[in-house]
Amino acid sequence: MPLFNSRDIRHRAPFGAVAERTPVLFRLRLPREWRCSAAWLLRCEDNGLTEWDGMFWAGVDGSDEWWECHYAPPTAGLYWYGFAVDTADGRRYLTCRPDGTAVVAEREGAMWQLTCYEAAFATPDWLAGGIMYQVFPDRFARSEQPKSGVPTDRVMRESWGEQPHWRPDATGVVRNNDFFGGDLNGIRQKLPYLKRLGVTCLYLNPIFESHSNHRYDTADYSRIDPLLGTEEDLRRLAAEAKALGIRLMLDGVFSHTGADSLYFNRNGRYSTVGAYQSPNSPYASWFHFNRWPEDYEGWWGFPRCPRWRSWTRLFCPISRAKTAFWRNG
Repeated sequence: MPLFNSRDIRHRAPFGAVAERTPVLFRLRLPREWRCSAAWLLRCEDNGLTEWDGMFWAGVDGSDEWWECHYAPPTAGLYWYGFAVDTADGRRYLTCRPDGTAVVAEREGAMWQLTCYEAAFATPDWLAGGIMYQVFPDRFARSEQPKSGVPTDRVMRESWGEQPHWRPDATGVVRNNDFFGGDLNGIRQKLPYLKRLGVTCLYLNPIFESHSNHRYDTADYSRIDPLLGTEEDLRRLAAEAKALGIRLMLDGVFSHTGADSLYFNRNGRYSTVGAYQSPNSPYASWFHFNRWPEDYEGWWGFPRCPRWRSWTRLFCPISRAKTAFWRNG
């Protein structure tokens, strides 16, 4: 058994996201040969400060021993956590592997994430027992209807069945800038097919303006990507889907944005003064700069996706507004 596994309820319970003020149990299984004298839960919130909570010795299990504690996140948001233990050989840290298990380190490192939602939140009744169909908009269906305002630096693929550009270019960068032209009207034309499949909810990957085909590096939250169509196209899709008993759900990316965006504007595409262009930008305080402008924190380390300083404060109002619109629409 690993020292800690966030996906095992013997180590962290309850599993998954929790409501605010819900006590979460954290348990470490440590080798007795370490001769631990203390253990801590390390917590980090949006303010970037790390708090240390003492853990309690909770008994022996063969050649191992358990240490545990509870923590109840006070409000909705994202929390990060790790562990430190004092052993006969000095202090050790437990940091997060990609699979959710722990690795021993000499200093603080990658942390686990704890997602906390509002206590009043309830899963919509219409989701239960339904069938959700996920659509990657650029590759699902294209209507061939003309578009306006599409940036000229996009690589447009003529043949729908061609192999996407997935390899790094000559500089070693995967650009994700080739588009096959799938659009909202193409999705709308496929609604009868989706209805025959029994689909009750259509989940769209991001549709906000973006300069990558996956559109997870948002450029402008106030616009639908022009290659996908217009806001009227989206309203028509939602209305026709609703008439067929199909709900529409949008993927909102509110933890980071694109470096090529009106907020960061690393490429100078937009007329706004982005955070990358000036420390006096109205958006500068929204991002994590270690040393302006080149050293900034990216989502999972990706420089093309600079991370918001506090996504809960900046974009929850936008997220709630979009959610309310499509719930009612």
